[in-house]
Amino acid sequence: MPKNQLHWQPGFTLSRKPAKKSIARRNKAGGGAKEGSGPQQYEFICEYPVATSHAQKRPKRLAASEEPDASTTAERPVTSPAAIQSSPGADSTNNIVLASNSSGEQEAPSGAACLDGSGSSGYPTPERTGPTADSTHTVEAPLMRLGATQDSPRLGHHDYTLAPTSVMYNSISHRFGPILNRYNKEFCKIPLTADLQVNPFQYQRVLDTEPIFLLHAVMALAGHHVESPTTEGHHRKALQLLREGLNVNSGSDDIYHFLDTIIILFSLDETQSTLGNWSTHLTGAFSLLEASGGIQKWTQSPRAVVQVALLTWWDAITSLVSREDCVFPHSYFEAVLANSNGQKGWDYFRLCGCPLPLVRAVMRLARLSAEKSKSSTMQYVKLDDAVISELEQSLEAWQHVSPSTADEDESAMQEDMDSMHCSEAWRHGLLIYMYRVFRWEPGSRTPVHVARRARVVADHVFACRADGLVAKQALLPLFFAGCELRDESTRGKILEYCSLWNVMTRYHMFESAIPLLNEVWADQEQREFENAWWGQVADRKHEAKPQHPLRMRLCFG
Repeated sequence: MPKNQLHWQPGFTLSRKPAKKSIARRNKAGGGAKEGSGPQQYEFICEYPVATSHAQKRPKRLAASEEPDASTTAERPVTSPAAIQSSPGADSTNNIVLASNSSGEQEAPSGAACLDGSGSSGYPTPERTGPTADSTHTVEAPLMRLGATQDSPRLGHHDYTLAPTSVMYNSISHRFGPILNRYNKEFCKIPLTADLQVNPFQYQRVLDTEPIFLLHAVMALAGHHVESPTTEGHHRKALQLLREGLNVNSGSDDIYHFLDTIIILFSLDETQSTLGNWSTHLTGAFSLLEASGGIQKWTQSPRAVVQVALLTWWDAITSLVSREDCVFPHSYFEAVLANSNGQKGWDYFRLCGCPLPLVRAVMRLARLSAEKSKSSTMQYVKLDDAVISELEQSLEAWQHVSPSTADEDESAMQEDMDSMHCSEAWRHGLLIYMYRVFRWEPGSRTPVHVARRARVVADHVFACRADGLVAKQALLPLFFAGCELRDESTRGKILEYCSLWNVMTRYHMFESAIPLLNEVWADQEQREFENAWWGQVADRKHEAKPQHPLRMRLCFG
């Protein structure tokens, strides 16, 4: 083991004084040195704790790009810090265990290494993490310099001493606790309109029983928000372990952990782009639910009802853009409605920014647009126009109804106004969608009332307060509206909206909507406005990689 030779200033003391090792005196030119004639020398041995009776070697220090595998370390037996014995001759104070404060959260003692690069997030930096000889998680402490400040002169060689050699973790929860706490307090609320009592993105803190692939998925999404270099590693590990877990799933209650993981991975893909393998996530979730008992099984769990509500919503809005069949049958949506009566922990508006009556319209339109696409390729099949007209009239007649508490105070009034603006943006956006998909013929002149609706959508979205999360839920209707407007000023505001929410939420689906809009506008400029629409651009994106085994689709929320 390498040794650290350190000089000790005479008269200097520490509360944890290291053991003194005898050193043979040297004779000066044939003569003996006098007692106290020179600086006393002490040798510090950096011993590492061991959990067994025999000595073990110090582990190799991890490189900056490496991180201990949580799936491996979680399976190892954890040794209690109190039971760890120091090797002979080592100072027992070299072993530091994070202490608990009164709130139950983990605190590092004074002098311990900071667990995050910024000093605030609590995210363990990869260059300081690594397994110890006894399989507990550690963070190596650096060599500390006593008494030195930024403005102080450079101290001599005798002013250094060793800090505690390691920070030890006795469980996965102990190690990742700070970032998991921050995820549950902050990151899991970003996709929602407002906080929910039953939040499908929240991490359920039962780490002793939950599968490790869920932990990896949460760490990947949290890592994205703090720009951690370990994000992609956690992402790959979550996918790998999820696939392995699905292969051995026996249809037990663990399906809800699988749904949690799929939802978090779906959300993680939304942080990257609007274009993704959404159907793969949705098909996997539906197959899992069907194999585990179908509607009769998952409706027994209130949390699963919210999970399916979110999955069927994603399925519908993805199908709206692709004009293809949904993965989930309509009976799943109906089962959500039948089993959500009386549940106060969530509602559709707080979940996705769209009120229930308009969610119903989205579900119907998703299936009608798929039927329209099929009928256009069949000579003797035609979609019933009466169904389209009836849905169109219901959207025209719908109005936002304020709750009885909307006038209690200004805060309630502001929330109600934001809800009204977002809901109206969805209503007018769906009417624009219906015109383009069911009424418009290529080459025909677009009526002015379509452009008027598009301007109304933009005005409603921009009227929402910027310090809330409501306005970001209207990305899809704003995209439909932007494709109908030629006014450069309004187009510029739409692009500013996408850039703003890309920065505020760190969900890059907002940023990736900008090149899509620019491509639609370029097509309209090149081929004339009457001959180009967003559906052609979406189809090109869907078919850009036909040889790819996974089907790419656009998702706007």
